[in-house]
Amino acid sequence: MSDMTPYMLKMRPLLIEKIWGGRKLASHFGKDLPDAGSYGESWEVADLPEGQSRVDSGPLAGRTLHEVVELWGRDLVGTAAPDAGRFPLLVKVLDAAADLSVQVHPGHADLPELPGANSKDECWMILDVEPGASIVHGLSEEVAPEDFAEAARQGTLKPMLHHAPVRPGQVVRVSPGTVHAIGAGVALLEVQEPSDTTYRVYDYNRPGLDGKLRALHLDEAMKVSRLRPSEEVAVEPVTLGEGVELRVDAPGYRLETLRLPGERRVSWEVDRSTAQVIFCVSGRALLDDGAGGTTALEAGETAVVPAALRQVRARTTDAELAVAGLGGALLIRELSAVEVGEEVAPA
Repeated sequence: MSDMTPYMLKMRPLLIEKIWGGRKLASHFGKDLPDAGSYGESWEVADLPEGQSRVDSGPLAGRTLHEVVELWGRDLVGTAAPDAGRFPLLVKVLDAAADLSVQVHPGHADLPELPGANSKDECWMILDVEPGASIVHGLSEEVAPEDFAEAARQGTLKPMLHHAPVRPGQVVRVSPGTVHAIGAGVALLEVQEPSDTTYRVYDYNRPGLDGKLRALHLDEAMKVSRLRPSEEVAVEPVTLGEGVELRVDAPGYRLETLRLPGERRVSWEVDRSTAQVIFCVSGRALLDDGAGGTTALEAGETAVVPAALRQVRARTTDAELAVAGLGGALLIRELSAVEVGEEVAPA
């Protein structure tokens, strides 16, 4: 097979140590952590200057995602991607063993005032929650900018923040301008625009991995923050068909989930406008790689479906799949999910 022939890409994540990280990436999601450190982020699908995930299957195994984008262009990213030279999504798994910083991200409307920034709209699919764990999403009440800024400087923000309990399976959208934080004991799948622009508002006066206090970005944060309660935290799912739910449809990304009990032969159509990212939440999926072979996804693993493949075919076992792509259009189209043993033989 030529390097120029698109096929299903199983991904090898970039694993990132964090001061707030733990060991669930190994114990809960099967990641091969390189040492005994505190790992907080697994960049499943990443094409950023700050970091790259790599291909873990087929002829391009070992190549960075950006190298594959350069080879395949719109055959990989799709016709609707804003930039043919960059993968249009960033997908991570996060393990918060300690509280993340209180932070905020800019949106497209904020960028003229923030040189070098990129819009960062994201959503969280909650995967694991320890008893009593919560997230921060918005404020407990509307606050004047000067009062918020002073509380951030003095380290007295906590009473202003809205702490919301979460449970596995919920999806939370964190739109630009939302003051937020992931709380200790929460692990999640994060789907977002391809940006790592983050403005820390408060970080508990704790040192980073280098022993120095991590930088805060209060001036930038005050330009973008919505200093009021959130209208909603967990997004209500919308049923699209048997086993299929829409979880978020934002301008820069869309997330759908597919639940497939038992053993199934599954297929759906892929629109040429967008690549798809498949994350195996639970169970197992044996994917047709589009090149005459198969790619196995176990729980916690991720594959990229090039837009040019046009179809996903798989054999699944008690699987739940999270499927992400660009926003605005149905991802799982013309779904067929036949229980193994119930296939009808041709007449």
